[in-house]
Amino acid sequence: MKTKEHLEKHDRQIAAIRELIHQGMRLVVDNMRETRKDIRELRAAQKRTEASLKALIDSMRGAGNGHAKTKLDLH
Repeated sequence: MKTKEHLEKHDRQIAAIRELIHQGMRLVVDNMRETRKDIRELRAAQKRTEASLKALIDSMRGAGNGHAKTKLDLH
C-alpha cells in the first residue's frame, strides 16, 4: 500500500469517527431536552398533587361525625 493510499484510508477513518462522535453528541443533546421536559412535567404534577393533598387535609380538619354541634337554649 502506498503512502498516499495509507493516508487516505486514515483520513476516511478519522472522518467516520468524527461523524460517530457528532451523532453521539446529537443523541445526548436530544436526551437532555427530553429530560428537561420530563422534569418540568413532573414539577407541575407535583404541584397539583400538593394542592390536592392540602385540600384534602383542610377538608378533614373540620370534619366531625356528621352531627351538627348546636347549643341548647335553656332560657
